[in-house]
Amino acid sequence: MKNRKYPRLKHHDYRANGAYFITLVCYRRAPLFGQFIAAEFCLTSIGDYVIKTWRALPQRDSSITLDAFVLMPNHLHGIIWLNESAQRTLLNIVNCFKAEITRETGIKVWQRSFYDRVIRDERELLAFREYIENNPKQWEWDRLYVDG
Repeated sequence: MKNRKYPRLKHHDYRANGAYFITLVCYRRAPLFGQFIAAEFCLTSIGDYVIKTWRALPQRDSSITLDAFVLMPNHLHGIIWLNESAQRTLLNIVNCFKAEITRETGIKVWQRSFYDRVIRDERELLAFREYIENNPKQWEWDRLYVDG
């Protein structure tokens, strides 16, 4: 991967106050978190732990507020808000989250890096919230879909 593109904005301060949309994908897109059975998402123990750990992020770091999120069979979409007191970068927060899941499970859970988007205005925020809400309904057409 000699020509790998750096996925972050070059001149953006990722400690900056604001909202960030992120996507974390399982290693090799393996459906580690659960599966849809008759339109209902049935969590694995790993999926359950991911949700609990995600929801606990604001208790561990008061500069974080969580917004909409969804756990899918092989990925997580979420919106994280950082406030002006943020000492850690988004990259550090996400990497610590991923590392905790990996430590607890004892397996390689995540693909390298993650996708992020700096949410620039209310219109984008609403669009990402809608995307997150509708993601389970669109699972079979998702680019990360794997037939589990």
